[in-house]
Amino acid sequence: MRKVHMSDMIGEPRTLRKSDFAKVANVSPGRVSQMIRAGLPVEPDGRIDVARGRLWIQSNIDPKRSAAQSDQGDLPLAARTDAATERARLVKEQADHAALKNALLRQDLLPAADVEREWTDMLRRVRSRLLAVPSRLRQVLPHLTAHDVGAIDTELRHALEDLANAE
Repeated sequence: MRKVHMSDMIGEPRTLRKSDFAKVANVSPGRVSQMIRAGLPVEPDGRIDVARGRLWIQSNIDPKRSAAQSDQGDLPLAARTDAATERARLVKEQADHAALKNALLRQDLLPAADVEREWTDMLRRVRSRLLAVPSRLRQVLPHLTAHDVGAIDTELRHALEDLANAE
């Protein structure tokens, strides 16, 4: 007794050559080749299982767009970017760009190099003032010994070193 396939019952062969599948799928043979490269399942003999091929097309090919209209024609639907999503992303990027430009014009934002230069200058002045403390204390408090002034100087230098090495 011959085994009957479901495809035999509806009058369509189970597998087709690429050119015949192209006619069934209403695309060119070249487009079938593109779909094969994109993952359309092919039998070991190079033929295409009609049922599996149709399921793959339904899952992976956008019926509203042809491959000629899309630079993503070979990608599965899930991997394609949605035009509305891309448009929204572009609008957001343009809005962010305009906001940054306006903030720069209002001087709400400053160039990083200017900020770094200001902080460097300010910290250099703080360091100089702290290193001058021992000699100023010696002038204001003449009863301090050289050892006392040296201890103060050493502690201030250790504090500055700790700050310089802090991350």
